[in-house]
Amino acid sequence: MTNNIKQIPAPFFLILLTFLQKKYSFDTNSFLNKHHIKQTDLFQNDFTIDINIIKDLLRQILDEKQDYTLLYDLAKLSTPSRLGILGYIMIHSKNIQEALEKLCKYYILIGKRMKPIFDESEEEIKIVIIFNDTNDSIIDFEDYNALIHLFSILHLINQIIPFEIKPKKIHLIQKKPIFHIKDSKIANIKTFFEEDENAIYFDKSIKKIKTICADEKLLKIFEKEAEETLDIKVSGSELKDKVSSLILISSTQLDISQTSIAKKLNLSPRVLQKRLKEENTSFSQILQEVRKKLSIYYLSKDMDLHTISLNLGYIDLSSFFRAFKKWYGITPSEYKNKNLT
Repeated sequence: MTNNIKQIPAPFFLILLTFLQKKYSFDTNSFLNKHHIKQTDLFQNDFTIDINIIKDLLRQILDEKQDYTLLYDLAKLSTPSRLGILGYIMIHSKNIQEALEKLCKYYILIGKRMKPIFDESEEEIKIVIIFNDTNDSIIDFEDYNALIHLFSILHLINQIIPFEIKPKKIHLIQKKPIFHIKDSKIANIKTFFEEDENAIYFDKSIKKIKTICADEKLLKIFEKEAEETLDIKVSGSELKDKVSSLILISSTQLDISQTSIAKKLNLSPRVLQKRLKEENTSFSQILQEVRKKLSIYYLSKDMDLHTISLNLGYIDLSSFFRAFKKWYGITPSEYKNKNLT
């Protein structure tokens, strides 16, 4: 199991402090003194900050400014280049829809705790974000967490297209803030609290907006690199690759069934079963292979076993333990100690 006290690299904390000082005239010196942190410490390569200090930082400035717009501004620190392979995949996608779908598919490369899910209806598209109940994320700001992530998704999109778009609305599970929000808008975006999901909604018309740097060849190169990192092929032309891709996107949902995946492919379960048989495989084989490989990837990222179990779509930890032992002959902890330390 991992240590529950998360440490954040000093450069990230320094960027955050500098931003708040310049943008909102935040008294960084007083805050550092309060937490007995020397400015010189922040420039040391091996110095880290307890994540609870960052939480305290955001609570303090929100209490002072009583304006959630600062979270919108803070989310601008998220740029495609800071996402590594995932960022380059988004940059070279052909349009917004593809960029968002790739974000959801490959988010596993950068996120331990959060899972974005792409959803579409007749009139709108949305990205729903799901969090596992564990403190295992670099940016874990409690109530502010979902809002920052949703704003980050918006900023990521706006940095890869030729003009800015605005979402229709944002839904948040968290309770309404104590301070007043004029017209229920944050950064001129209609925001609803105490909803049943954390999601950002867009008009369906934005789907086909082309990205600035669309490049199919580069996209394939970075997707291949992502697949090699995950050890899962998801971008091929065969049906089994499309099924692998949908399983990966749906990996935190407990309903990873042949029926649910067939529905997403606009096929009946029987037709899906028949076509996979023609490719010498089956839904259960593909599901097991994806889970098997993801379990090792998650273990290599030092995630706790409960979170891994949830991310693979298991109802309980014991089910994951039984499956893992069937795959590898030993428990996850034994595998980690033997192969990943």
